[in-house]
Amino acid sequence: MRKVILCLFFVLSAVTAHSIVLTLDAPDTNISGLAWGDGKLWAVDEVTDYVYSIEPTSGSVLSSFYVAHPSAYFPTGLAYSEYSNLVCVGLWNNATTGYVYKYTPSGTFSGSVDMCGG
Repeated sequence: MRKVILCLFFVLSAVTAHSIVLTLDAPDTNISGLAWGDGKLWAVDEVTDYVYSIEPTSGSVLSSFYVAHPSAYFPTGLAYSEYSNLVCVGLWNNATTGYVYKYTPSGTFSGSVDMCGG
């Protein structure tokens, strides 16, 4: 019984020990994905279809680019590949099909991957 109480105390202590260090204003109104890479915070907006590169200490937008995609799709997620130095935008059609569109950090399209085996 003593071990359980000690573990519970440790877990509660660890949870409450964290605090918010910084908050940033979003670069757009419908951010649907965030990623970290190349020393920057990346965000994608599902309505405007823009990807933003954000300076992580000030929140200022360093650059942005438009994600061109089929009209039935919208950005639902974001990842940054340190291995290939690419920004990967997840696109979904609210049904059965998803794609990952790959871009260089400057916004040059670098290909896509069908995530649903089509």
